[in-house]
Amino acid sequence: MGDLTLPINSGAALAIHVALSAGIVAAIIVVAAWLREKRSGARPDVPYEGGVLPAQPQQGPLNAPYFLIAALFVIFDMEAAILFAWAVAARDAGWLGLIEAAVFIGVLLLALVYLWLDGALDWVKGKRR
Repeated sequence: MGDLTLPINSGAALAIHVALSAGIVAAIIVVAAWLREKRSGARPDVPYEGGVLPAQPQQGPLNAPYFLIAALFVIFDMEAAILFAWAVAARDAGWLGLIEAAVFIGVLLLALVYLWLDGALDWVKGKRR
C-alpha cells in the first residue's frame, strides 16, 4: 500500500481547514435561520415570548443565592480532581507528595472556614460580618 498523504505545505493545510470550518459555521447559521419558527407579534422586549404577557414588569435583578453556592462548589470541586491525580501517583510522590497534599487540603479547609465565617455559604440573606 502506498502513502496516503498529499504533498501540501502546512500553510495551505491551515487555509483549507479555516475555510472549511468557516463554511460549516456559515451553513449551520443559514440552515438554522431557514428552519426557525417565524412568529408574528412576538415581543422581543419581554424575557419569555410564550404569548403570555407578564403580570408585572421585572423590578430588578433576580436574587439567586444558589449561583454563589454553585460557583463555590465548582471551585472546591477542583480539589477532588487534583487530589484524584495525586492519589494515582501517591506511591511515586512519597512523603514529600503526602506533605504537599496535606498543605493543599489545609489551605482549602482554611478557605472553607473563612467563607463559612464570612457568611458566603448562608442561603438566606443575613448580616455579613
